[in-house]
Amino acid sequence: MDPGAEPLTAALDVLRTARESGFSAALADAVRHLDFTAPCSGRGFCVLPGGMAPRMRGWLMAGRAVPGERVTVRPGPRHELAQREGLEVVQVVQVVPRDVPDATATATTAAATVTPAAEPGPGARDRLALAGTLFGALRAGLAEALLERAVAHVAGRRSGDRPLIERQLVRAKIADCTAAVRACELLLTTSGADPYAAHELHRRLDAADEALTNLFGGAGYLAGHPVRALYVSAYVGSLWRPSQRDPGWERS
Repeated sequence: MDPGAEPLTAALDVLRTARESGFSAALADAVRHLDFTAPCSGRGFCVLPGGMAPRMRGWLMAGRAVPGERVTVRPGPRHELAQREGLEVVQVVQVVPRDVPDATATATTAAATVTPAAEPGPGARDRLALAGTLFGALRAGLAEALLERAVAHVAGRRSGDRPLIERQLVRAKIADCTAAVRACELLLTTSGADPYAAHELHRRLDAADEALTNLFGGAGYLAGHPVRALYVSAYVGSLWRPSQRDPGWERS
């Protein structure tokens, strides 16, 4: 799929995969919709489904598209929760061109991890914008799946002689979570997946994630619990959610 083409179709595909198959499968879908490119931090860190790095065609670094043949990819720092979701952290480092004089090679290598040489362009800008939308769709799908788990969780617990789900406060929390998740899905569809609506989408998803975590009670803070996906999404989102101040993000 070309960057920017049919973004709503791509977003709904990622949302459905996240809901039905989980984080890693949905992130793989997002990468495919980005034509096998992915955003990196300023120091070149990127989070991908395990084993996907060798298939990448390019990288988005500081709002610029860097071709895959101009980088080396190294293992990044270990992140236990990301690994539990089938993800890995890698570090992308630009390769110094062979015609760079030896005297400047060291300085160029150091700078390359921060400032890619490729110039920003429409392709990079569109992919970066689409990445924010697709990751919002991924989060919405995860939230929907976890909402079902949360309802089942409180339905199976008791408070005194009554099921916990019958308590008014609990029912109100479920209603708030449901409304938040549905609002995110509605924003995604009614905006036509406009990438510039992604910041509002992620803001609402932050609130939905917090409410969902609270529904699971103490279980929501265990590394082995499925709600860990919400913590991982916050970590991955720091790379996939470009700031409005980032190069290439602003409207041209």
